[in-house]
Amino acid sequence: MQQLSCILLTFLLLLSSTAWSQSNRKQAPLKLEDLRLVDVTGVTHEPARSKGTVAVVFVYVDTTCPIANFYQPTLRRLARTFEAKGVRFFQLHPDPDGKKEDLTRHAGEFEVISPVILDNRQDYARLHKARVTPEAHVYLRNGTCVYRGRIDDTYTTYGKRRPKPTTHDLKDALAAILGGRKVTTPVTKAIGCQILIEP
Repeated sequence: MQQLSCILLTFLLLLSSTAWSQSNRKQAPLKLEDLRLVDVTGVTHEPARSKGTVAVVFVYVDTTCPIANFYQPTLRRLARTFEAKGVRFFQLHPDPDGKKEDLTRHAGEFEVISPVILDNRQDYARLHKARVTPEAHVYLRNGTCVYRGRIDDTYTTYGKRRPKPTTHDLKDALAAILGGRKVTTPVTKAIGCQILIEP
């Protein structure tokens, strides 16, 4: 019985390790020229149509996730700073039960200034391999994913956070892109609420 338990534990650890490895593989390019996003107000966004677009940031959020809501002021500041420099921000809700009116109300409550997208079929969450909220994914015009992960390191684990962040990962990645530099840390581990992808 003890031997069987050891075998089962080993299998589960291997399965977990494989899943983490697969989720951190380099993502395939996303064709931004084909991208059409319709927000909760009915407005269609085609970021590649603007010659001024340098990069697109997709941030996965959820109305009920305390960590995602905690970061809303930071996301608002980042959007205000970088939108004028050609970085387009979108907030995606990968909620099969989500309703546009609830997302609109949430956006008003948290003063969200970026377009809000309801990903109720979770197509984008699957495409980006999003795992938690909040989680940021940054793509260049050519469709290359250059950053994926946390906004900063305020949260060390779920429910535990620092008084102030020691790294500003998303901000630094965007600054590197605009400065013509390579993003030094293209993947970080985001801490947040798990996205349950429906089969």
